[in-house]
Amino acid sequence: MKKLFAGLAGLAAVSLLAISANAADLSAFGGYKDYTPAAVWTGFYAGANLGYGWGASSDQLACGAACLGGLDGFGGLTPSGWLGGVQAGYNWQGLGSPFVLGVETDVQASSIQAEGSNAGGDTYHSSLQALGTLRGRAGYALDRSLLYFTGGLAWGKIHKEAATASGDFVSDINTTGYVLGGGFEYKVKRDLSLKVEYQYVNLGKNDPADPVAGTYSANGGTVRDDAFNTVRVGVNYFPFTAREPLK
Repeated sequence: MKKLFAGLAGLAAVSLLAISANAADLSAFGGYKDYTPAAVWTGFYAGANLGYGWGASSDQLACGAACLGGLDGFGGLTPSGWLGGVQAGYNWQGLGSPFVLGVETDVQASSIQAEGSNAGGDTYHSSLQALGTLRGRAGYALDRSLLYFTGGLAWGKIHKEAATASGDFVSDINTTGYVLGGGFEYKVKRDLSLKVEYQYVNLGKNDPADPVAGTYSANGGTVRDDAFNTVRVGVNYFPFTAREPLK
């Protein structure tokens, strides 16, 4: 996982240098303006991002005194960790209008997880192993700056396990939910932007179960929604952005 994040960071850095050089070459020779102010956000884009996420609850898989036949209790988990991946989308901005509409999809590898144990030796684990979204975007542009809201569908790979004396309760599934958030994006070149974005992702309540004992919640355990707060920084490249000839 560390190699993946290092690779994504390297890709973003190399892309930033290469794209900046490409954007500047024609203007350096007097061929095109680097930046066209009209409808600068319209078009297809793709890029990469890195970020951090943490669980929205602090008592995932908690187990009180009455849980699992009165065995040793457990205070619960708060998964947290890094995530990184790629995104692609399309924006539309009416000529002369500050309003921008778009659609974006992304896929992330994730190290968001937590594990713990109690005095009786029971072990607990919760992790988000992968994450993806398909979202609409609606924003307001001030020249090179774009402030936007986003929301739509989310999917994720969730693994939860409570290995106790009363049973091995496991949930290992691909599940779906929703995502809401917003961000700020800034065009440093006509075809290159940087962004920072917050997303709240909710993938529903996925109750671990044991084949004999039944679900974890039915045995007194606490099962919260697999919901996460994420903050990301990213870079986007707009390969088909039109350039305005110099006069």
